[in-house]
Amino acid sequence: MTVGRKRIVLTCLPLYSHLAPVVVPVAHALSRAGHTVAVATAPAMAAGLARHGIEHLSLPNVRTLEELLADPVVFTSPGMPGAEGEDPGETARAREEVGPVTKAHAGGLAGIFARDLIGASAAWRPDLIVRECNEFGGYLAAERLELPRAVLDIAPFTSAHLPLLHDTLNGQLAELGLPPAEDAWRPNDGLLAAVVPAAWYPESLRRPSLRSYRPDIVTAHDVSPAPGRPLVLAGLGTVMHAVVPEVPRLLAAMVTALGELPCRGVVSLGPAAGDWSGPRPPNVRLVRFAPQRELLGEAAVFLSHGGFGGVHEALHTATPMVNVPLLGDAPDNARRVTELGLGLRLDPAAATPEALADAVGRVLADEGFARRATELARLAARMPGFDVLAGDLAALA
Repeated sequence: MTVGRKRIVLTCLPLYSHLAPVVVPVAHALSRAGHTVAVATAPAMAAGLARHGIEHLSLPNVRTLEELLADPVVFTSPGMPGAEGEDPGETARAREEVGPVTKAHAGGLAGIFARDLIGASAAWRPDLIVRECNEFGGYLAAERLELPRAVLDIAPFTSAHLPLLHDTLNGQLAELGLPPAEDAWRPNDGLLAAVVPAAWYPESLRRPSLRSYRPDIVTAHDVSPAPGRPLVLAGLGTVMHAVVPEVPRLLAAMVTALGELPCRGVVSLGPAAGDWSGPRPPNVRLVRFAPQRELLGEAAVFLSHGGFGGVHEALHTATPMVNVPLLGDAPDNARRVTELGLGLRLDPAAATPEALADAVGRVLADEGFARRATELARLAARMPGFDVLAGDLAALA
């Protein structure tokens, strides 16, 4: 089937970790296919999109995470940095439920995003709206504009929240003058584009619209491990520093743990690098930001908070994991990693240097983790690439 040139809008929350790994490469694949592409998001993302050479459809009223955290109601909610008087168990439970940020992004913030996008679409005139799964304004706008839509599934387990967000999203549909959706899973209708093999998804999340595609930005292990001590890559992403108070303690525990192991460690400290006063073992290199995708291709273990951005890259590079899940979909990601035998999980409250060293040491010593990771990476390598996804997206329009 021949598909003509289309005008396609990708929507994304104003977070670099949501934009760079999948949305940007998909935009480039669509551009290579001759389609006109723009990414609709907050004005704060203009410079980042310009660096990638992608048109920015600016939505002037969309709030960044920093602006959202400035709201006392959000900042002091259970599990957030300003919460007081919580025991570790209460905090962990709050973080595994639908938190205030998720509710906001499916509620009033989604409505703001949708209205800005509807207004911008009057001039831009898209044929298709493709949203990353955490961003719901694109779903609402597509319903209002009667446009076909698709989802880039950059965090599969967030879909488990859709039944809990059903009433919230229907409230936003009502504000746009639209009837309610009867099916809680309606936001994932159209094409649900996965970036990992379907085997990653539990049966409860496998929708008829699910299809897997291979990202262009990561490569599997294609050489034997370098001689000498194995490399262990560690870090807590980019968002956790702003929303999780335990980050400094966990980073210090990670650095100490790797210092006790016969390995070469690289720890990405993020914003904490500027005033780091923690341990500095001689076998551990401390950096502000590590070239994660490249290093995962050599790493024997990836120690992280279990965010899907890092997890899906580790799946493609056949890198076993140790996860200390902190927030959002990370607990579900960490559980799935253990269910598939790809690594181990530690509760944040129990993540002492000794426990971390023990978990990483066990994964290094047990070849079964690497073998199972390699098997899943081979499935991923056989998935069609983003150029095929570009064709499938254009066909929807």
